Amino acid sequence: MTLIDRPTRDPSSPTWMALVFALGTLLSGMVSAVLSFATAGAHTAAEPAGILPALWPPAWVFWAVWIVIYPAWGVATFVVWRRRRETDVRGPLVLYALNVLGALFFLPLSNLTANSPAVLTLLDANGLIGAYAMAWLYTRHEKRALWWLLPYLVWMPLTLGLKTWLWLLNS
Repeated sequence: MTLIDRPTRDPSSPTWMALVFALGTLLSGMVSAVLSFATAGAHTAAEPAGILPALWPPAWVFWAVWIVIYPAWGVATFVVWRRRRETDVRGPLVLYALNVLGALFFLPLSNLTANSPAVLTLLDANGLIGAYAMAWLYTRHEKRALWWLLPYLVWMPLTLGLKTWLWLLNS
């Protein structure tokens, strides 16, 4: 048994659907990036203006992390979605949609507010709450989904800490 397969395979839930969920979630993140570039000013969420914390990573780290998080998040949702014939998975799917919308608007909103450290921190706090709510709700339906959410669950507290530090340095 793998992190995707279940002991009883549902023929209406082919494993290739994991790829659809993974790529669909990644695509939504890339749409956010395109919207971000369209609204970007001199600075981005990965390279905001002002005094940066001493441990601030280069911009490519933010991109690399999300290129891992989005597909893993999609596969976690697929793992839960496969249980739809056994349990009501509407709650996790609604939360998934809300988190995707939050991620979709994160970069454009941060750009429209000139990457204000306060706004970046509040958006990341919202993301942290969403990530842990997702983990809690997903694991109520399928424990293996947690493994796929680990990159998200590790990254959100780290980035919230960085954004809080940025806010404190620049307030």
